[in-house]
Amino acid sequence: MKGDETMDKYVLEGQSREASNQGTRAARKLRSDGQMPVNVYGAGKPNQFFSVKATEFFGALEGSHRLFEITCNGQTEMGLVKEVQYDTFGDHAIHADLNRVSMDDVVDSTMHIKTLGVPKGLSTGGTLDVAYHHMPVRGKVSALKDSVVINIENLASDESIRARDIDLPAGVETPLPEGTPIIIVHGRRGG
Repeated sequence: MKGDETMDKYVLEGQSREASNQGTRAARKLRSDGQMPVNVYGAGKPNQFFSVKATEFFGALEGSHRLFEITCNGQTEMGLVKEVQYDTFGDHAIHADLNRVSMDDVVDSTMHIKTLGVPKGLSTGGTLDVAYHHMPVRGKVSALKDSVVINIENLASDESIRARDIDLPAGVETPLPEGTPIIIVHGRRGG
């Protein structure tokens, strides 16, 4: 049960925003133009304010990307998603804050859990429960993965895959207790 996708930097072209051009009115104007505000902060450097193409950023989030590099006027800023605000219906990202990182920084993040196959326990009336769609992890940015694929075909009724069963990349750990169920096939109830 190995992670298969390195945490790739998702590179976006950004436009600089002035600190004086903040606020609700400016954000609405950006959004009406298909852009969204992204702030990059931390590491003892001044905050940077950008706008990026909203659909591209949201698509990258949907693809489990957490690490972004924004290029603007020959400069680059790299950051890990700290917070994303969505519209009222949760359909579109409307603002993001990125925590500035380098590839050698040790950070807290998440890895998307992807399942492969159909558990054999479902054929006997069991139900599949993915308790963690995003597993918390800690490690160097360069060692983290965007996701981990777990083959669940051999899970019978009343069996589970626990945190200890997942092979994390070298130098990456999870704060979850090792016995924490990540994926469970519950046995048939009643009957």
